Amino acid sequence: MSRIPLILKQTLGRPLFTREWKIFTQNARRIHSLAIDHCMLDKITDQVVEALVSTPSSALLPNLRKLQWLDDRECFLPLLRTLIVPTITSIRLGSGSYQNWVSSFSKTALLASLGACCPSIREFDCVYRGFDEISDAVSEVICGCRELVHLKTGFLNAQALAHLASLPSLKSLHFRLSYDTVDNMDTPPISSIPMFTSKLDELSVTAISHAHLTQYLRNVRFLSCPSVVLSLDFTWNYPDEPYDPLHIPKLIVSFSECFSSVLEQLRVQISFGYEDERILHDNRFALGFDVIAPLLQFSRLRKLDLNWFCTSNVDDEAFKNMVQSWPLLEEFCFGSGDRWLVPPSLTFTGLVHLIQHCRHLYHIDIHFAACPINTASEPFSTTLPNEMIGRFFVGFSPIVDPMAVACQLHALLPNLIQVTRHEWEDDEREVPFSDEWDRAEGYLRVFARDAVLREQMGEFWEES
Repeated sequence: MSRIPLILKQTLGRPLFTREWKIFTQNARRIHSLAIDHCMLDKITDQVVEALVSTPSSALLPNLRKLQWLDDRECFLPLLRTLIVPTITSIRLGSGSYQNWVSSFSKTALLASLGACCPSIREFDCVYRGFDEISDAVSEVICGCRELVHLKTGFLNAQALAHLASLPSLKSLHFRLSYDTVDNMDTPPISSIPMFTSKLDELSVTAISHAHLTQYLRNVRFLSCPSVVLSLDFTWNYPDEPYDPLHIPKLIVSFSECFSSVLEQLRVQISFGYEDERILHDNRFALGFDVIAPLLQFSRLRKLDLNWFCTSNVDDEAFKNMVQSWPLLEEFCFGSGDRWLVPPSLTFTGLVHLIQHCRHLYHIDIHFAACPINTASEPFSTTLPNEMIGRFFVGFSPIVDPMAVACQLHALLPNLIQVTRHEWEDDEREVPFSDEWDRAEGYLRVFARDAVLREQMGEFWEES
């Protein structure tokens, strides 16, 4: 990546003269890519900025193709304006501190002119904090893009989303759903269901409530999209609309109708904080097999993350039916993402079903009851060990008889040496079953070390 020498430790004593601008311009035409962050801008004085924005030509770098600007300060916006030229095809705007632009009138005005200034944008990355005018300005830019391939941004209005659905070039899409976006889904000009006919490689949608995400998924169709991230961010939410897992079933049904069978990766993320921890013990929030069932049609799934759901009502038989439908799973996270204390119905037998039917697994996070089972009977006796898994996250999973469980885990996962769990934010609080899992992990390390020694001894005797 080419960079112009903006990192100056000394200020300019005078403005640049005509002959000096000619030398600068001759070299500036050769620069196609530029990355600027806040650390670079900290090292130049106001005099340098004034000199650069006073360029005799209309643009500082007339042939710029790719621009990355990671600074949020208003005082440098005039310099940014000199870098925005019609040749730009890729632009990223952010902040050096938290990567998101804080909305302001000046930034909104700059964004409002971006579509006209850069008609050939193919990659646009501008995640911002705020609503209203800046959201409308970004949406207007999007509506003017005809060759867009990659988009990562904040809130978009309904018109922008309808335009994106019509773009055959679009490959990746990351955005937020606002209240107004969903509320206007059924009004002209997008009263019909938009069909994303382009072959999206990835989609990420962040919503501020279950209801809005569910309604949006009911109003669109993604005909070809292998990777999806759905995020529920309740930090933006109305105070009277708290996180409620009882809304999950409708969300799952809407999702299953929105996406096609080509889906390979699904991740559901939930950002929330419980004001009352008693909800972590509440069995009403536990989901059963009937809630997950609509996802069984996605037989090509390789990565599935349902970690933030309380899955304590899924038992071994239901779990078996689930994992049989996803034989290609490589990464599986199920019910251990939060500190759920509802006792799980899933036992060690369910874990055996998972290893038996999903032979490509190398990453597992699940909430289950770890207890001794009969290893001489099925399904344990007919299950081939998985040698790819060395780490296992169990959340607050209960455990009985650490030695017996460790023996079973070693037989099932011979290279497993690390079992990680949740911790409370308050270090003084007791973590459930922490000592028992510590002992089980210690046994696993001993078993794995002994297995290595036995293998080395076998090689020695063969060579002898």
